[in-house]
Amino acid sequence: MTAKLTAKALRHAATRGPPAVLESPQRMRALRALALVAAAAAARRREKRARTQRTEERDFYRNATALSTVTTIAAVVLSHNHEGTVRRIADALDGEVDAIVIVEDGSTDNSYEVWREALRSHENAVIIQTPDVHEIRAYNRGAKAANADVFCFLQDDDVPNDHGWSRRILSLMNTFRKQRLAVLSGLATEVCQSEWGETQVEHPKQMKNPRVTRRIPYVYDGVPFAFATEAWLAPLCVRADVWHDLGGFDESLALRGEPGIGLDIHLSLRAGVLGYAIGVFGALFERGVGGHGTVSSPEKTKLRLRKRAEIGARIRGVAGCRWPPEMLARARSLNEELLSRRPGADEARREAEQKCARFRKHPCLGPVSVER
Repeated sequence: MTAKLTAKALRHAATRGPPAVLESPQRMRALRALALVAAAAAARRREKRARTQRTEERDFYRNATALSTVTTIAAVVLSHNHEGTVRRIADALDGEVDAIVIVEDGSTDNSYEVWREALRSHENAVIIQTPDVHEIRAYNRGAKAANADVFCFLQDDDVPNDHGWSRRILSLMNTFRKQRLAVLSGLATEVCQSEWGETQVEHPKQMKNPRVTRRIPYVYDGVPFAFATEAWLAPLCVRADVWHDLGGFDESLALRGEPGIGLDIHLSLRAGVLGYAIGVFGALFERGVGGHGTVSSPEKTKLRLRKRAEIGARIRGVAGCRWPPEMLARARSLNEELLSRRPGADEARREAEQKCARFRKHPCLGPVSVER
């Protein structure tokens, strides 16, 4: 009642002068109250406009156009001190891919000589030697030498003996050209701390990061596949045109001698903010042949832990957080609309939904940073 009388008295004061009943202190208090109300309303309008603008700026898919067809695929293999797997990898890639690029990154064993012998009969194979420049730089140099529509980055401690895996990649990328599928993992993805893949990912025990890798909960044409927000090495397959658009892996993520972690997630998010789709399917490689080199000593373990925190911050800096709600919503929509739910994999979907609810409550509306 008092507020109504004060407002009425102020309106009357504006037209006929202040009434006798309104003392000066009362009038000043009323004016201040009205000024605060007006300022609050203006602030709400500004925030609404800012939210609308940020939403428009973060609409990663507003200018999306279908991608071109892809027909050829190149394997870019990082080689470093795993001569025992060389011949098996070379044999597995024979007839599987259109081109092979080996980046022999400063091995101290006989890897280079074994590669030369193993690839002698391959028509479209090349070996590049680099002086232990780091995984990120080695892959970037290998991609420059590759000539194909899709680059698949492999590691020399995985044997790619799942026949037909490369054709499945081309098929998926062509099927979902309209959805702009451009980055695809054959290993696993993480959806709001729920890990999806076809085989259990072996995380180094020293990282104290136990995860149960749940089966990919969707299928397309009989192939376990799902849209996601990040794709893991290896294989990590990227359309060549998108690779060039992104400028490859960001070499500022790690120096020589530091562990190569997070480069795949970082690239995935950079692709995502440009409107490209990310996915995961199961390439059933023989994995982990040779162990985890970056945790082979307490010093290396300590360095890896430090770099994990540092790279985590860089990953979150791409789009304001690791799992942007916009990307999560789009991936979920594409999965439900275009794919079939996989029988017996409901637990993976439920777990992801429960964990993603927490991230949706705190949307990351920070600035988008696409580092090239």
